[in-house]
Amino acid sequence: MFAKLKKKIAEEAATAAPRSGVRIPRTISKESITSMGADSGDDFASDGSSSRDDVSAQLLRRNDQIRKLEAKLSDYAEQLRIMQKTKDKLEIALERHQDSSIKKLQEQNESHQSSRAKMAEGMALALEKKDQEWIEKMADVEKLLRKEELLSQREQELQQKEVEVQSAKRGLSEARGKLQALQQQHDESCRLSSELEIEREELLLLREEADKKISELEGRCQELQAVIQQVSEDFQTSQNMVSSLEKSLHDLQAENESLRLQQQKAAVTEEEKERLLVELQKKVSSLERRLQGNLSQDEHLQELLQEKSDLESSLEETRAELLLVRTDHAETVSALEAQASKMSGSITELQTLLRHKDDSSKAYRDRTDAQIAILEQQVVESTERMKCAEQQLSEKQQHMDNLQGKWNAEKAFLEQQVCLLEQQREERASRLEERVSSLQTDKQSLLDRVAELDKRMVEANSLLKQQTEELENCKAELNSRLTVSTEIAKSLEETRRQKEELQTQVEELTVGLQNSQQELSTAAKKLRLRDEDVQTLQNELQSRQDSLAQLQEETERLQTQLQQMELDKDSQLLSQTQQLDSCQARISYLEVEVETLTEQLRSPEVCEEDQNGSVSVDDLDHIHRLNRELEQQLSDKNRTNKQLQQRLAELKRTLQKELKLKPEPEAEGKEKCSESRAEKQERVNPEPPPAAAPSPPTSNTTVTNTSDLNDSREINFEYLKHVVLKFMSSREAEAYQLIRAVSVLLNFTREEEDMLKQTLEYKMSWFGSKPSPKGIIRPSISGSSTPWS
Repeated sequence: MFAKLKKKIAEEAATAAPRSGVRIPRTISKESITSMGADSGDDFASDGSSSRDDVSAQLLRRNDQIRKLEAKLSDYAEQLRIMQKTKDKLEIALERHQDSSIKKLQEQNESHQSSRAKMAEGMALALEKKDQEWIEKMADVEKLLRKEELLSQREQELQQKEVEVQSAKRGLSEARGKLQALQQQHDESCRLSSELEIEREELLLLREEADKKISELEGRCQELQAVIQQVSEDFQTSQNMVSSLEKSLHDLQAENESLRLQQQKAAVTEEEKERLLVELQKKVSSLERRLQGNLSQDEHLQELLQEKSDLESSLEETRAELLLVRTDHAETVSALEAQASKMSGSITELQTLLRHKDDSSKAYRDRTDAQIAILEQQVVESTERMKCAEQQLSEKQQHMDNLQGKWNAEKAFLEQQVCLLEQQREERASRLEERVSSLQTDKQSLLDRVAELDKRMVEANSLLKQQTEELENCKAELNSRLTVSTEIAKSLEETRRQKEELQTQVEELTVGLQNSQQELSTAAKKLRLRDEDVQTLQNELQSRQDSLAQLQEETERLQTQLQQMELDKDSQLLSQTQQLDSCQARISYLEVEVETLTEQLRSPEVCEEDQNGSVSVDDLDHIHRLNRELEQQLSDKNRTNKQLQQRLAELKRTLQKELKLKPEPEAEGKEKCSESRAEKQERVNPEPPPAAAPSPPTSNTTVTNTSDLNDSREINFEYLKHVVLKFMSSREAEAYQLIRAVSVLLNFTREEEDMLKQTLEYKMSWFGSKPSPKGIIRPSISGSSTPWS
């Protein structure tokens, strides 16, 4: 779900890296150094000679100021460490929250699929039971039809005998026929009313089920709203943390600017005081010499020349130290500016993360709203169906009322005709009683049988109509639930495939048993086949449990390795931060010393440009050497860090693909996210300049790098072997999921990957054409393979 978000974050981090890497050039050209030396020489010449009596007191004062500045710098370093720790904690909390939300969604999907599977099984069992009942009832109906045929034959015989009686009883038969028709209509109306009541009860049950579903959906909506509130609360807390971080950064910048202004003001005041002291000292020295007045002019000249030579030598030394200190100062300023740019970049990255998280929460809300709207539409449709059924019931009741009115009218008319016919019948009955007495005994027995058969027929017809109506209702329900059963059909297809595979295995096993066990009954065969299926399934369960135990052991081992790697990284980060603090303290101390020396040692002299040029070249060579050595150390450390990160990414890939926690695109997104985080940590951790001149890198580092490469190649080879074995031994559905991993490891082209997918789809499909190979497939080993590490 968050794979796109993580890819965007990684791209933004990659684009932000070159911006934060811009630095101020550390070297200073020879012309600028010579011009600076000349300017300083002119200043010294204008000031005149100075004495070194009060230098020790000024140095003590400056040392106190340096200590105070060092304390402030240490406080700033501690604040930076705290900021980095809070940032790491925020990233860990975001990862945990994402993992927990994804796990909850997976659990909900699994529970929903299991409930759908149970519903499908229940429906299938109910349909099978109804089919069996329908078959039994159809058999009963066929038996009744046969009996009816026999009875029809007997009735034909009776009709031949009763030809003489029919002429006398036609009127009675017609009246009875009309009465029977009316009774049948009445029975049909009663039956229709009973059926309508049954349908009403079924509709009420459906309404109750719909109400239950609506309540369940409301509960799910409440749970989703609670999850959304939690996400929004986490988002607000992260925004508060970001705002607090930005405020602290602005405070630090303001304090830094105030300190710079104070330093400049102090430097200006100290320069003015030193100028006054130099002028006073010059006046005092000239007065003392005049007061003494014992020395000759030659001795005065010799003393002046000695002082001049001493001052020139001291000036050259201070200029050399000044150049060194200025170069160090430029480096420290560039490092501090790079740190500030990195901090701003990290804050922008956090802001983008929060924005992406807000977008994802909005998308999640939109999805839940769409699902709720769909469910509400389903509820509305079910209510409309209920209304339509109620309207049909009302129409049927009106039709029943009309039929009853007609029946009552016809009944009254027929009762009148019956009275007339009864009068005629009484007259004819007196004549025909003698003839009927002989045939009544036979007729009564036959009529009893016919009545019983009629009752049975009526009952059978009513049962058939009820069953047909039940079948129509079931079909309507099935048609309404087809949308729900599409996903169930997919799971059933997978189970059918597994069942067919098991059936093929069972058939192969039963071929040898059929020859020896033909005399046994079908019931025993079925029981034995079921026992064999159960045993095979138990063996598979045991094998899978063993494989799960092995996988758990491997995961524990890999987790211990990951913890050790994280501890090593933490120790390296602590050592680097300590080196950085020491270097910053030394830089600040050297800056203060340079300022004191430049302000105290300004004396009149004439410097030659050639000497200044030679000093600057030596200093620049020394600085270039230091830079080269530092860059070599940094490159070695970056190589080791990248190798460790690659090993961590590979171990995480093996864990995720063996445990099958998440699909492949999400795993790839996580790996990219972890690599981008490692790059961010390298950016955030400043490159520590050495406190002293570092020694060149030894040969031990190259040995460890080659060993790490060998280890990573061995891990990659084992992973490749594991994936290929899993791909060859798994089923088609599982192998279809492993196609991407195999194509990445063996450097397949797009056509080769499509060829694999088509062949597996052909194997899984029922009716499909075999795919034709597009071109010649190259061997996976002989191609231009990427490096393993």
